[in-house]
Amino acid sequence: MSNVMFGNVSEEAEKWISKALKVTSLPERKKILEQAKAACPDQPAIDWELLFIGSPEFAPAKGYSDFSMIKSWLLQIYRIPEAFSEETADSMRRELFDGERLQAVLAASADPEETMRVYLDRMCREYIDVFLKEDNRLTATFFGIRFRRDNGRQLEDAVECMLGRIDADDKLAPERRSMLKNALTGAL
Repeated sequence: MSNVMFGNVSEEAEKWISKALKVTSLPERKKILEQAKAACPDQPAIDWELLFIGSPEFAPAKGYSDFSMIKSWLLQIYRIPEAFSEETADSMRRELFDGERLQAVLAASADPEETMRVYLDRMCREYIDVFLKEDNRLTATFFGIRFRRDNGRQLEDAVECMLGRIDADDKLAPERRSMLKNALTGAL
């Protein structure tokens, strides 16, 4: 297997990654990928997949559901900022753009800028699929039954609100704001 961002991926690493991606439980997937990392420490494609598994350290305030094992959940700071203390939001923002694993992946990449773009695109697409499209307040679903034919407007409104919050986030450098806004807009 060849990976555009990291070059050749060993057959052993490919098998580990394939095995991990078949598992739907993120803690179990993380465990398999960590085993893969121990078996194939020089394979950045494993770090790439680990990059999309979150961490319970970013669990939300009491009263909110905990989806912190889903890495794209970090984008919640732009959807429901009131759920997070300023300190937690700062940590989430740092993890989103400056996390240790992300920095390792970028360092191993042939094109760090493109890798960052692909990373943000995947994060935003996953966020929309998992957190917006499945939110019955936005998509008018009840037990999986859709009551409205066109839910696009509700999704667009939610994304538009997030884009405004990203734009107003003075703790993000302008180029990062632009990259994140482009990724979120493209994911819709």
